[in-house]
Amino acid sequence: MRSKFFFLMTAAFFCCFNFYGQSKTENGVQDNLTGESDDIRSENAGANEIRQPFAWTSAGDVLKYQVIIDRINSDGSAEQVFFHETDEEETEACKIYIEPVLPPGHYRSQIRVFNILGIEEEDLLDTDLFDIRKAYMPEIKNVTYPLYMRSTIYLDDLDNDGIIKIEGHNLFDLPVTYDELIYTEYFLKNDKRRISPVEIIDRGKNDKNLTFRFDMKKLPVGEYYFIAQDASGLHSEENSDSHFSIKFKKWMDFDVEGGYVCPVVLHDDTFPSYIGKVLPFSVQGKVSFMPMKNNWGYLGFGIRASYSRLYKDCGDYTIDGNLATGHFIVIYQLPMFRRRVVAELHGGAGLSYFNDICFHFAHNVDSEPLNTVSISLDAGASLQFYLNKRLYTEIAADYVFTMNSDMILGMILPSAGVGWQF
Repeated sequence: MRSKFFFLMTAAFFCCFNFYGQSKTENGVQDNLTGESDDIRSENAGANEIRQPFAWTSAGDVLKYQVIIDRINSDGSAEQVFFHETDEEETEACKIYIEPVLPPGHYRSQIRVFNILGIEEEDLLDTDLFDIRKAYMPEIKNVTYPLYMRSTIYLDDLDNDGIIKIEGHNLFDLPVTYDELIYTEYFLKNDKRRISPVEIIDRGKNDKNLTFRFDMKKLPVGEYYFIAQDASGLHSEENSDSHFSIKFKKWMDFDVEGGYVCPVVLHDDTFPSYIGKVLPFSVQGKVSFMPMKNNWGYLGFGIRASYSRLYKDCGDYTIDGNLATGHFIVIYQLPMFRRRVVAELHGGAGLSYFNDICFHFAHNVDSEPLNTVSISLDAGASLQFYLNKRLYTEIAADYVFTMNSDMILGMILPSAGVGWQF
């Protein structure tokens, strides 16, 4: 078990803060550091005097207790710094005052129990480790995103680098090891979560300002307070000075993209026989709405369409016509590299329209044109590369599967285009 003494030092007075330990066994002695503070003002002095109360759980009807406190040195050795044998009043109260007060450090306490015959009950011996630390009240006066000097960070900002700066007082370094006696922890906090920074990237003078880097993937949208918490548990206030917002600049992205597509038939006997496997005279377009935005990605929906002009000269006759596809798709996007690249997965259902496909023979003899609409499925992926905050290029590949009574058509549609985000 671990017990701790803490001291809070202010300009006007000193207070002693302590935490409770834990009992080791059901019948054993529990040596606790009480939570009360005792300030005794000297009649002839204007300063407060610190008193360190030390309390434990009663072991029942006993004659006395012996309290031994050892200081643990940096090399692991122990040095006795306090010994006390309780009188009748202290035995009844299970409480003493340590005088002189112990300085900050790592300590080990032992409570020895003596029964009414004056014999030590060795099975009730209780040993505990505790720390004494100076406690400082941290204060945060300002929290900013230094690039724009504001108390808000936008997750969809291309310049966002996860840097947050704070200003205040008693802003010490992060803990490196558990044994440190003076340190401060920092985190963003709201009712749902607590987010710690990755590292301190700049330390100001006199412990008055620090600059942190946060992992952008671990910054969910929300309203937060930036908290500085001393080793004692004392922490800065949650107020307007420590308030910080994480949000998206736009609640929804609206993207329009268009470009070239080259459908390639993967499986079907009809198209390769009459038209060919590759349909080079084609264009495509996509419209996307992304209303659900979070740090793990964006969810939305859209419409993807393509058009191919069909033509083949077979010598004695020609074949021409049109093929159009249109699909309603569900979209997932993952921004990467500070939103300069966006990976996308999408899929959905729609229609394939075979329009006016006709055979043309000599002497103006034409076959009956084929016009049919078939249900089809689309699944694909793409990468978007942003040239600035709105203009981007996109490369994609989709698989479209169409089935009707006359054919089963499967095509892969590699495409490239240019888009604009509104």
